[in-house]
Amino acid sequence: MHDKHNLFVYGTLKEGGRLHDYLKGQPFLGTYYTEPNYFMFDAGPIPMVFPVPKGTGQKVEGEIYEVNDSEFRTIKTMEEGAGYDTKQDIFLSKGGMIHRLASIFIYPPKYLYHQGEIKKGFVSWKV
Repeated sequence: MHDKHNLFVYGTLKEGGRLHDYLKGQPFLGTYYTEPNYFMFDAGPIPMVFPVPKGTGQKVEGEIYEVNDSEFRTIKTMEEGAGYDTKQDIFLSKGGMIHRLASIFIYPPKYLYHQGEIKKGFVSWKV
């Protein structure tokens, strides 16, 4: 295992979110965007992000933290217990250029029941 993990967070783990305490003391690396390979659904108290075919989705805004191995395992256990999958080594951009690789927690596509076209562009979940 790695000593450190770049973790991309876009919801309750973001600064100001109700679960942000899990990231206290972990270095903040900045705000970034995913490639347009995701769909964010606002489920009220939480956002749900689903993978969609490459280039057909939204660019999700979030924060990257450099998380130690122990804290990453704790967060991973919590997120997977809530039904999320861990996807590692996603590309993240800032200013149009790819800058970072990180892990993200996403819902499996089998749970996506969205009808209609996915609105393209940048999306951000407000804490």
